[in-house]
Amino acid sequence: MSSTERPTVARWELAKRLRALRGDRSFNEVVKAVRTAASSLSRWENPGEGGAVPGQLALERLLEHYEVDQETWDRMVELRKEAKVPGWWQSLDVAEYYGTFMALEEAATNIRTWQSQLVPGLLQTEDYARAIFRADNSDRPPEMVEHHMRIRAQRQERWRANENGPHLWAIISEAAIRPAVGGPTVMAHQLHHLVEMAEHHRVTLQVLPFSVGTHAGMVLSSFVILRLDDDLLSTVHLEGQGANLFLDTKDDLIEYGARFNKLRAAALGTAATSDFLAKIAKDLEKEADS
Repeated sequence: MSSTERPTVARWELAKRLRALRGDRSFNEVVKAVRTAASSLSRWENPGEGGAVPGQLALERLLEHYEVDQETWDRMVELRKEAKVPGWWQSLDVAEYYGTFMALEEAATNIRTWQSQLVPGLLQTEDYARAIFRADNSDRPPEMVEHHMRIRAQRQERWRANENGPHLWAIISEAAIRPAVGGPTVMAHQLHHLVEMAEHHRVTLQVLPFSVGTHAGMVLSSFVILRLDDDLLSTVHLEGQGANLFLDTKDDLIEYGARFNKLRAAALGTAATSDFLAKIAKDLEKEADS
C-alpha cells in the first residue's frame, strides 16, 4: 500500500521525522531560527491527536536549519503533500485518535494485542460489536450505534481484503469470553467466529485462562503493538475508557513486547485455545436452548 493511500501515516511519519531531525537542539533554538511559535513546533512534531502539518515555507525553513541532504528534503516535502490528502475514514466523522489508529493498523506489518475485557475489534461479529456499542452508548440514538457499526465493518473488510495486510496475534483473557455479550446465542456465534478466524493464515489466537492464576495481564490495560516496516513509526496503543494513548519510544516498544511475550508464554496454545472456545460456545448453545 502506498503512502498516498494512508495519509494519516504520512502525517505520523512527517511528525516523527521532524522530531528526529531536531535531535538535541532545544525548542528555543529552533523556534528562533525558523521564526515560529513554540506551540507550532510542538504541534508539527506531534504525530497524534492535536498534531498539525507545517506549511510549505515553515517546513523548508526547518529543513534548511537542520541542513538535511537532498534525499531527505525531497522525502519530507513529499510526506507533507501526502499528509494533506484525506483518509478513507475522514468522511465518516470518527475521533482523530481512532482514525490515526486505523491508519497505522492498516500500515502495520504485524499486530500484537492483549485484550483483557473484549474480543479484538478485527475479530468481532456484527451482533457482538453492536451489543458492546449499545452498552457503552446507551443514551445515544440508534443511528449513532449503526454509524459506529459501519466504521467497524469497513475496518474489518479492509484488513481481510488485503492479502499483504498485517498478521494479527491476539491474546485474550478468559474474562473477555465468559460474559454472554448480547445473550448466549450472540456470544456462542462470536466464539465460533473466533475458532474460524484462528484458522486464517494471518491470525494467531491464544486464550489466557483463569486456571493460570496470577499473571502479568492482571495489572495491564488492553494494549496493541503496531509494528511498521520502519521502527521509527511503530507504536503501542493503550486502549480503554479515557486512555487511548500512543506510546512510541524505543523503550515503550521493548517494554510492551516483553509483556506480550510473558502473556504468550502463559496462555494456551493455538489448538488448545480453539478447543477451549468451542467448549464454551457449546455450553452457551445449551443455555440458549434451555
